[in-house]
Amino acid sequence: MESTLSHSTPVAGKVNVVEHDGVYTIFLGSEEERVITITSERMASLKETIAQLKSLKPKGVIISGPRENMFAAGADINAIQSIQDPLVGEELGKEGQAVFQMIEDLSCPTVAAVSGPCVGGGCELALSCDFRLISTHPSSQIGLPETKLGILPGWGGTQRLPRLIGIQKALSIILPGKTLKASQAKKYGLVDEVLAPANILARADAIARRKGALPFKNQISLVDKFLTYTWLGRHLVERKSQAAIMKETRGNYPAQPAALQAVLLGLSAGTKKGYAHEAAELGRLLVTQESRSLVNLFFLTEGSKRIGKAAKDDLRALNSLVVGAGVMGAGIAGAFAQKNIPVILKDTELEALERGKAQIARSLEKKRYLSGEDRTAILERIRTGTENPSGTDQVNIVVEAIVEKMDVKKAVLGKLAAEVAPQAILCTNTSSLSVSELSEGIAHPERVVGMHFFNPVEKMPLVEIVRGKQTDDRSVVIVAGLTTKLGKFPIIVEDVPGFLVNRILSPYLNEAGALLEEGYRIQDIDRAAQKFGMPMGPIRLLDEVGLDVAEHVAKIMVDGYGERMKSRGSVGKLVEKGLLGKKSRKGFYEYSDGHEVPNSEIRSLLGITNEREVGDPRVIEDRLIMSLINEGIRCLDEGVAGIPGKEAANQIDLGTVMGIGFPPFRGGLISYANSLGAKAILEKLRHL
Repeated sequence: MESTLSHSTPVAGKVNVVEHDGVYTIFLGSEEERVITITSERMASLKETIAQLKSLKPKGVIISGPRENMFAAGADINAIQSIQDPLVGEELGKEGQAVFQMIEDLSCPTVAAVSGPCVGGGCELALSCDFRLISTHPSSQIGLPETKLGILPGWGGTQRLPRLIGIQKALSIILPGKTLKASQAKKYGLVDEVLAPANILARADAIARRKGALPFKNQISLVDKFLTYTWLGRHLVERKSQAAIMKETRGNYPAQPAALQAVLLGLSAGTKKGYAHEAAELGRLLVTQESRSLVNLFFLTEGSKRIGKAAKDDLRALNSLVVGAGVMGAGIAGAFAQKNIPVILKDTELEALERGKAQIARSLEKKRYLSGEDRTAILERIRTGTENPSGTDQVNIVVEAIVEKMDVKKAVLGKLAAEVAPQAILCTNTSSLSVSELSEGIAHPERVVGMHFFNPVEKMPLVEIVRGKQTDDRSVVIVAGLTTKLGKFPIIVEDVPGFLVNRILSPYLNEAGALLEEGYRIQDIDRAAQKFGMPMGPIRLLDEVGLDVAEHVAKIMVDGYGERMKSRGSVGKLVEKGLLGKKSRKGFYEYSDGHEVPNSEIRSLLGITNEREVGDPRVIEDRLIMSLINEGIRCLDEGVAGIPGKEAANQIDLGTVMGIGFPPFRGGLISYANSLGAKAILEKLRHL
């Protein structure tokens, strides 16, 4: 007989309960809700439900999402963004902690049946249960990504996770804000069993009733026990973690050290003090500028995902062709295959195809969460051919990724246009050539789109979608949707020299070259950029990109924008001498045994006779960063990204963070410029 607690009709925004023979299943929302977030309304509903269950003395309690591709995607980010008072944030933490403690205190077995995303507050909810099951659904993941928003897990995550899996594994999830796929979560001990989506509720019901064998509970090793539960062990972990945090964040992100201290305090002083500290730190972090910037970037990434939403139907049955099996082409083909998109990888040379397939296989080997069967299945989705592989006429997405030469690309695109269906989208992975010019003479030029991936494809999250003069909206939207399907973030840019990222980057790199030739040391220039928050300095970045590539792009920029984009020529001088950067083991730096040191011959090679001492390091920082801001504002005024207005500023912010490495904690280039104000920027520019 159903309990009076059960709802005959699921209610959106609240939890819904179904009882069967004494076991109560709490569904965290209704099926029509696209995303389940733990809003204040849902939390209050959960609290009321648990309070009623306590008096009903159930045989067991199961907590589940409303459907197999959604458990709970964490707290309500909109509510988080609106908090202005640390005490309000602290109270938010205490309320969540109290509700989840009620679940932990239930006298019956509690089981989290996870299928789909279970992140942030959703993961903390699952941690309060006795058992955690996770399904093999492709969308299933579990973890604590809060530090990526500039905060820490505030509903008990810093206290429960270390006790469950040990301090080392817990910190490896909490500090970087990691989420785990199902198989990874099982290896970590974060979940007890991995099951097919269709079986998860039945297994949860059996566990709740204590029928059959219960899951084997995770046991942490003796070493982990020593590190977790002894003063000396925690001291060793603390020192190692602090060093790693400083190396990774350079002191610019307060959430990681705060999370570390919350974990350590809870283990040394007990959960009562640990929970109190966790909630207080949540409140403090929520109102920091770093968190505000990171939350804003989260919304920008969500907005980027929506650009291609209208192409959902066009993306249901994709067949792709990637032309060019070099580093970029192989990376793109591998990305397609990993997202269940059949791909033909084509190249004129059989050896290139073999190297491309080997590159993809090596990349898959590094993904520890993939089983051998998974890797085999991915590789089997990639067919190769040199001339006209079978199935080419069935292709609806083509990506050309050959040598960066206009005449060669035009010839290949023209041939492809005749081989594939008239409605197939033709993408070019050019980094600098005009998409409009590439589409000249091609049948149906409205389907030609720039799809600029960044190198390495596996790691770089940004893709510039370049709209040529004749490119239609349908093609742009489909390619944006494809980008999102690949797990990357699209920004829409106009067909101008350098597009957005390389255009903004060029003056920055030129300014670094000017500083070098004025006598500043390589390490001083790069150190100033890194102190600002850039992942690497501009001189080191030139080496990473390749000095020959940088010189090629520089020529295009000068052709497009004239003298203002002209560099001092230091890159060209090194290329003439065969110094190409990291790939030749020598450029501005020398590379050996995984280390790099400034090239001691640079000054003589470039004819630099003086050495300039750094007085105020902010002078170097200002010259570098103001060059970025100046060009970024030009792009904003010219409508290079998105559409004029706020969307354009958002696209530039996202593009500079993901494409250039502009510090996320500063919110993006335009957001940072706005925080300085026009008056301050003009004043700095006048003095440089």
